[in-house]
Amino acid sequence: MIKKFIKAIGPILLSALSITITFLLLQPLALKLGPSFNLLSNRGIGKVAFITLVILQIILFILTQTKEFLRNFFKINFHFFIEKNFVKSFFKYFFVFATLHTILLFIIYLSGYALYNPNWGHLALSLILKILFGFFVVFLLAWTEELIFRGTLFIYFEQHFSVFTSLFLTSTIFMFVHDLKNPLNLVTKNWKLGLGLFLLGALLNLIFINTRKLYNNMGAHAGLVFVKVLLRRAPLLIYLDVKNLPFWLNKDLRMSNLIHLLFLILIIYYLIKNRKRINHVHKQKQKIRTNSFEQQNEPGNYPLNFQDGKQL
Repeated sequence: MIKKFIKAIGPILLSALSITITFLLLQPLALKLGPSFNLLSNRGIGKVAFITLVILQIILFILTQTKEFLRNFFKINFHFFIEKNFVKSFFKYFFVFATLHTILLFIIYLSGYALYNPNWGHLALSLILKILFGFFVVFLLAWTEELIFRGTLFIYFEQHFSVFTSLFLTSTIFMFVHDLKNPLNLVTKNWKLGLGLFLLGALLNLIFINTRKLYNNMGAHAGLVFVKVLLRRAPLLIYLDVKNLPFWLNKDLRMSNLIHLLFLILIIYYLIKNRKRINHVHKQKQKIRTNSFEQQNEPGNYPLNFQDGKQL
């Protein structure tokens, strides 16, 4: 089991090491160009550059995989652009999750923990253009993140492990990469944010397991993020000071106990919904392992003694 784990995780660790070395070489140059070029920035040119670096590493990674994996990778991550249901299904998930985010904010507003900001600005062409550009950026962000985590890591781990192990590993990596400055902070001092990110990653993985369509994940991901981007462009709400907020709420909703509970409810819903599919996949994997074992033990198929090159 340990050998199997090391064999499966080895290429991921090598890719992570390659990204780290490249980052250490490029980061000093990026900082000299300006703060916005910081590769660890949460947004801006630096984040785009870092995501580009990761995608290039992913390209190198998938080129080392089997032809079957390559076909599956391109089918999941690129082929959907020519599918008829792509736009309709994307916006379906987009509006569902954007609406859930909006309803939650409205409840917080009605509870008195967030106030209307009369100085948010006014509706103008410049604001509309900013919002449209924000949507385009969110779309690209959702696509690249889903490509990395669901469209690459999850399907890679799924080749070697069970669905739940693959879900756990992908969600854990998803959590840690959201704080590259101090990833261990997400399981120590800043554990509430870490928990929120892990649960979000698990939820997105379950959506992918349910549909096997990356554009549904992109829609859900983009819907959650777009509301946040919209409020940056038009800050309609102002939260009360932290000391006046209840224990279950935080200005960063990912750190809120309420959000953790809502994520858990959605995760349980998708687990129940995906129960038959997960069991089916598990049985298929067991069947493949059984067939492989039987083939290896057929007459004439004896293991080799690698020390002298003879059959045992």
